[in-house]
Amino acid sequence: MTSSETPRILAVEDNSETQLLLEHLLKGSYETEVVAGVETALAAVEETPFEVLLLDINLSEDQTGTDLLHLIRERDGMGQVPAIALTAYAMPGDREDFLEKGFDEYVSKPFTRDDLTEAIESTLNPA
Repeated sequence: MTSSETPRILAVEDNSETQLLLEHLLKGSYETEVVAGVETALAAVEETPFEVLLLDINLSEDQTGTDLLHLIRERDGMGQVPAIALTAYAMPGDREDFLEKGFDEYVSKPFTRDDLTEAIESTLNPA
């Protein structure tokens, strides 16, 4: 990716209001595709390369965002794509738990634009 390219983000979120919020907060800074579930997310990663995954943990399906992360990481070329857990889990130890499960970063709900961009930038430009 060259510095002139806008990073592409796949955001998987089943709540329609949060989908709109993500689109609003990220527009202008990132090229964002927001999808509602596991199957559409898997189809999206087959069609488009993404630089960051932003995954809701509590999807309203049988699979969680953690399950989806593992499915995506099994795909060719997707093993190293950074992923951010987006979740209402905000108790002590939750962040560490999600990092142990394979996520690179964690953002708890409710979140701000700064919370999202800080997490995205830290995964795009690790220290």
